[in-house]
Amino acid sequence: MKKVILLIGVLWACLHVAAQDLDSLYQVLENNRGETAYHAALAIDETIGREPNFDADTDKDEIKLKVLRTMILYFFNNNDFQHVVQYSEIGIAHYEKIGDLFNQAGCTMTLANAYQRLGQLDKAIDCYNQCNDLMDQIGGEMAEVNKRYVINNIAEIHLAMDEYDTAEEMYHKCIEMLGTVDVKDTASNLDLATYYQNLAEVRIAQNKVKNDASKLAEAVDFAEQSLELSRHYQDTPHKIINRLVTLSKAYRIVERTDESERLMDEALRIAKENGETFLETSIYLQKGDFAKAIAMSEENHFDELLKEALESAYQQTKESDPRLALAYYERSVAMKDSVFNETQQQLIRDYQVRYATQEKEHALAMEQEKSKRNRLYVVVLAVIALLLLVIAYIWYRLAKTRKRRAEELAHLNATKDRLLSIVSHDVRTPVGAMCQVMRDLTDNYDAMAETDRKAKMVMLRTSSEALNDRMENIIHWVKGELENSQIVPSDFNLSKLVDECIKAQEMTIAAKSLKVSNEVPKGLMAHDDANVVSLVLQNLLSNAVKFSYPEGEVGVRATERDGRIWVEVRDNGMGIGEKKMEKMFRFMTSSASGTGGETGTGIGLFVSKMLIDKLGGEITIESKKDEGTLVRFSVNK
Repeated sequence: MKKVILLIGVLWACLHVAAQDLDSLYQVLENNRGETAYHAALAIDETIGREPNFDADTDKDEIKLKVLRTMILYFFNNNDFQHVVQYSEIGIAHYEKIGDLFNQAGCTMTLANAYQRLGQLDKAIDCYNQCNDLMDQIGGEMAEVNKRYVINNIAEIHLAMDEYDTAEEMYHKCIEMLGTVDVKDTASNLDLATYYQNLAEVRIAQNKVKNDASKLAEAVDFAEQSLELSRHYQDTPHKIINRLVTLSKAYRIVERTDESERLMDEALRIAKENGETFLETSIYLQKGDFAKAIAMSEENHFDELLKEALESAYQQTKESDPRLALAYYERSVAMKDSVFNETQQQLIRDYQVRYATQEKEHALAMEQEKSKRNRLYVVVLAVIALLLLVIAYIWYRLAKTRKRRAEELAHLNATKDRLLSIVSHDVRTPVGAMCQVMRDLTDNYDAMAETDRKAKMVMLRTSSEALNDRMENIIHWVKGELENSQIVPSDFNLSKLVDECIKAQEMTIAAKSLKVSNEVPKGLMAHDDANVVSLVLQNLLSNAVKFSYPEGEVGVRATERDGRIWVEVRDNGMGIGEKKMEKMFRFMTSSASGTGGETGTGIGLFVSKMLIDKLGGEITIESKKDEGTLVRFSVNK
């Protein structure tokens, strides 16, 4: 009975081609011996589409190792790195048990590559270091070569983590290990070309952080040497293309534009001549020919390049042509949906084909033995139930995706409506008032008394400054909604920044005869984005002045606590009621009129909170009706 159940398990597993089915077949192989284990191993090779390199007389442990290598290679080529990790760890344990250091090192290298692809960089580095230790135990020339490859891969991780100095040090270590290279040693010279290209990439990456002319010159020099070696020793077209692209990037940074374009065109020509379609598509993407890159990605099913091309096209057009940008965004989402559906449909078709084949085989078996027919019914029902579950899951994912897209579009529409409302009311109104004042000035200038003319000019200045504050808030709000703006921290004197913010509002302060004091210590330094902090201070001071009674007091102070600087803006003005306090930082909060009839957009505090959140700080507000308001926020020390 046990043997029958096991054979049913093997038969059921043969009906599937997904990763979990290979898992099931491997468990059958792991848990059994003899004919059952042998047929499970055959089923694994058949599922993967490889010819078995063993027979029924091969030892079970040897079969298992051969199957493990087959499965690891299959999952690696299909970018299923979670399964690469799973089976590499099994292989490492087995090779360690039998003392096969060479294959243990190979499995460890594969495991490191898988972790690197999964973005688990700390684990990848640990595995590479373990591989190095194994190479030290093995010794010999080949071990030294593999150690260089390991160090090169670790350097790539540090480069991806923007740890440029560490990456550079390790690439130089590879060159040092390579030693003096004989001009007749083709392999070593091509390795040297690789290290030179990698060093050029380090210099190019460093340029993004700091523009250093000497570093840029080194980038060009390394890239030129790399390309020269590859050409001289007749490297593969694939690598020559990569060298050309790297040198092209280096030339572009040092403004040797014509040479950069020439090299990129040469790389494109070689890619076309050698059928390197993936690199050809990538080059179009780097050249900014997004239409060509998108078309080739779709034609050749380069899903990752297509995703990158659509996202790059969206980033390029989102400010200049929002409608076209939205079309690219929708295509990107649709592409993700299409890839998901195509995968699921192919899975269903494969299930159906394998089910039909197995059904015929079992129909013949039913004629020979009635009892086997009953077992077949069990298998058929299981397959149907699984198909129904797969279809239900597909519908669930589609519904979830549609819901997410609907929410994103609703958010964009709400942002658009709010922006139109602000522009049509809170911006158009003061602009209209300013136009009226200017008309009065131009039409009646000579007839006006000097005091009237001066009053009109003061009104214009006050209105324009208020309008400028509103536009700053609107711009920062829109940026926060539509793009991921970057924070640029620097050291600045907080007391001087407060003085500048107070001076910017001196006209309004003087009009209300307010006493505004800067109590921030003169030498207090902060380390954050000064422009962002300035905008927040301008918003809070503007509110304090707006809601202060004539001859009132406004104060700004700062204290250091818990490793951060807390800034306080307080006033003794009209204050805020309890009900309104609950929603002061919300987006849709309407703005109350100030003590002098001043109006606003109602998004000043909302924008301030959004900016402080980006800085990683906190902002709080305390207020009592007719007693005043105190707003605190924190910045980096």
